[in-house]
Amino acid sequence: MAENGKNLDISPILEPMTINRLEIKNRIAMAPMNCNYTDPEHYMSRQQMAYYGARAKGGTGLIITEAQAVSEHPVADTYRKYNNPYLTSYKYLPTQSNFVEHVHSFGAKIFAQLFTGPGRQGSNDLGAADIVSASPIPWEQFPDKMINGAGYKHLKAAARLAGYHGEVPHPSEYEAFIKFIQGIPYLHACGATPREITKQEIRALVKDMGKGARIAKMAGYDGIEVHACHGYLVHTFLLERSNERKDEYGGGFENRIRFMLELIRSARKAVGPDYPVGVRFSASDDLPGGYAPDVAAKIAKRCAEEGADYISLSDGSYEAMSDFLPNQEGQVVDKAAIVKAAVKIPVICPSVHDPQNVVDVLRNNKADMVQQGRQQICDPDWVNKVINRQFDDIIKCTRCNRGCIFRFIAMLPVRCIRNPRTGQEEFIEEYMKRPILPIKQKVWQEAHDLTEENPSEIWEYTEQEFKEAVEL
Repeated sequence: MAENGKNLDISPILEPMTINRLEIKNRIAMAPMNCNYTDPEHYMSRQQMAYYGARAKGGTGLIITEAQAVSEHPVADTYRKYNNPYLTSYKYLPTQSNFVEHVHSFGAKIFAQLFTGPGRQGSNDLGAADIVSASPIPWEQFPDKMINGAGYKHLKAAARLAGYHGEVPHPSEYEAFIKFIQGIPYLHACGATPREITKQEIRALVKDMGKGARIAKMAGYDGIEVHACHGYLVHTFLLERSNERKDEYGGGFENRIRFMLELIRSARKAVGPDYPVGVRFSASDDLPGGYAPDVAAKIAKRCAEEGADYISLSDGSYEAMSDFLPNQEGQVVDKAAIVKAAVKIPVICPSVHDPQNVVDVLRNNKADMVQQGRQQICDPDWVNKVINRQFDDIIKCTRCNRGCIFRFIAMLPVRCIRNPRTGQEEFIEEYMKRPILPIKQKVWQEAHDLTEENPSEIWEYTEQEFKEAVEL
């Protein structure tokens, strides 16, 4: 830490904050990350319950789930090898509700991140349909934008994990290397050419966003977050580099953000005005035809005007992995400050791990909240250790990406080379044994409040309201 721990004022971290009408107990969020723990049929697994429960028990104020699918339309279902949870049907509701109760029992709030598909970063492996994007432009790798640990020997190791045992061309032999990457089934490391998604398909995804948001609210999630980052489908609409459409979804700024705004409107209509709805997009796309943080600030303002309650920032894409998964502490902080200066709603900044740096971000008003991804994989007790001033006991993420990212790419469940408990939480009693009484009290209180407020309201939620919901 940059400052002696004894003198660090941690009060900015512990200050509660409000999103819409929801109070969150501190300023630390867990960033959304798929860890390949989902049940094969897209239900939340016991391991996910325990994994998220561990981070809630560790003091994290807000947990944002990995991307959860809202649509089973073929254009959205091209990410099968990474097996996201589903909020596409009411059949998932009981398991989702049980999952949310488990996280709540350990004291955290939890939002569901809602996902309309990977776009050109998907694949047709495992029987999926061919991929779609804003325009028929594939993504490519930029060697100067690779993450820590993505050297030649690590790429060879990833190929071995994916079942390939032949010769691996060196990246300096670019054409041979790309051909090699494209030829390995399930090694998701280079893009095929997508087809342009149709307006009819876009409308189907917008409609499904509303249904997914409604199911998330019914399951007990405290809020939802629209996924629009990292080079996936919605992100491709935002960029001149990947959007050459000639219709109302391409061309000028307002057209390029249209799809994202329609998703926000659909979610808001489904959940009502008093329920937190956020959106996550990249703070920049630092490649030719991308956008700078000042454009991200314009996007944030339009999202707020359309009803978003907060902005959750990430950065980059598969083409710029060292932005998507920062190699260094605080890479996105100054970009977040530009976005925050443009809006009145809360802004969440990613990838700040050091307690001193988190305090500086909050104290200097560069963001309202800090979210941690790999650091929370590495140490679920980060917040409690800060509260107890056990700074030297924090298991520090080294951003090596070996136990998390490279295993994930090879379709294996995430682990951490610094914390052997990560990925094993379902076998650890303290994370599976939930406090039961607070859940009983909460459910009873909710039912009591509803009937006391207006006993007839239950039955007056009404045929017309129901029809509007179904038709969304």
